[in-house]
Amino acid sequence: MTHREPILDPTGQADLTRAGTLAPRVRDITGLRVGLLDNAKPNAQLVLQTVAAQLSARHQLGEVTTYTKSYFGTPVEDDLAGEIASSCDFAIAGVGD
Repeated sequence: MTHREPILDPTGQADLTRAGTLAPRVRDITGLRVGLLDNAKPNAQLVLQTVAAQLSARHQLGEVTTYTKSYFGTPVEDDLAGEIASSCDFAIAGVGD
């Protein structure tokens, strides 16, 4: 049997209980609206734009919208997460540096 390391919560909120389930995996992204979440670090926007351009070329994405966190060292704000969830079919988070 293999030893598994525990998953750590980088937000510092590991003791909070959260109700929910994972979203179902998207099988075909053609025509879907994608949200790009820039973590506000250098180069994150460039990475996200490059990924979106390649996905668009291969899968003909629908609308692509970029969102930016207010500070890279904190979790995404609840209102911004809600906006992304309500206006996008799926999202990609980008980490820069």
